[in-house]
Amino acid sequence: MRTLLRSAALAVLLLPLLGQAVERAGLLDLERQLWQIRTNFHMYGLMDGDRAYQAELDEKVAAVSETLAGWGGEGEAPPWLADLRGLWEGFDADPAREPARFDRVPVAMADRLTAVDDVEGGDFDDVHALLAHLQAITAAYTAIVAVNAGLPGEAESEDAFRAELAAFDQRLDQVQARHQGEAALAAALKETRVKWQFVRGSLVKFGADAVPFLVYRYSNRIGAELEGTI
Repeated sequence: MRTLLRSAALAVLLLPLLGQAVERAGLLDLERQLWQIRTNFHMYGLMDGDRAYQAELDEKVAAVSETLAGWGGEGEAPPWLADLRGLWEGFDADPAREPARFDRVPVAMADRLTAVDDVEGGDFDDVHALLAHLQAITAAYTAIVAVNAGLPGEAESEDAFRAELAAFDQRLDQVQARHQGEAALAAALKETRVKWQFVRGSLVKFGADAVPFLVYRYSNRIGAELEGTI
């Protein structure tokens, strides 16, 4: 018994040295935070420098920095983590400094995250992926609208963006089918579909009729509701 207790105590003491275990859901949540950074940068410009979006930028940049620092412990980082840290190095939340990085860095880091295959999976990875995909769409939409309005940034083509809407439709169908037997999550996904169907038509308005605030608000609502069930 004493040996077991000593082992348990030693494990607790070593946790900070070992770093946090990385799971697929954690990678997807990091990707979502990166898209939130891109989104809030463009919303800051579209909303004439509203401080609320600067505060969100500050919060998300700090969260990504904390996550990357917490993974891997004191030993040699796996190649994918070293790559992510390299891409992120020196990143800050100042929207006036090198605006293009708010598009380029999240895109590059998301591409690297997609290639990671040596982490553990979980029961709700598909829901985490759905949330990351929704935030990627929100980020891409605000980028397109901002660039069309003459604001700084780099955006995807409108045709490529429309293809992502169809891909999200399919992903939502799959996630709903998989979790239809889980009452709370099934109800949240049903509400997700209602909100998605409401806002989807607005996601093809890129000019004077664009509604980035509406898209931003509904994306946040869907995210908050699904987060509460997983």
